[in-house]
Amino acid sequence: MAITNNGTKNSLGQSAIPSGYTRPTVTVISDYHYRYNLVLSVLKATVENATAATTMTNIVENVTIGITKQIDDILAADFLATATITAYADWTGITHNLATISGSGEYLKDTAMSYTCTVVLYVKAE
Repeated sequence: MAITNNGTKNSLGQSAIPSGYTRPTVTVISDYHYRYNLVLSVLKATVENATAATTMTNIVENVTIGITKQIDDILAADFLATATITAYADWTGITHNLATISGSGEYLKDTAMSYTCTVVLYVKAE
């Protein structure tokens, strides 16, 4: 018995995918019991890289703030480790917290830029 995270599927539109990036292969769950609609924040300074494909990979895989780490934390908080839990996340949208460019917006202040990721978490509990 354990909590198993199958990983994060990248379902972003092709126009959001940088050159050189390979979408991860994730085993999906068709008979899930729970579905979470999440908006997760990933601090840009923690995952940024000069290569866009590496940054996209880091958004998912960073061990301190990435999507998969945040999903692992949610699963650990919501389910008993003694249960048999299988889950996967589906990353469906990305934007950032400084979306408004105006004189009164956050982009001219000291707010750190974060990627805002829309994620659907599917969980099967046995």
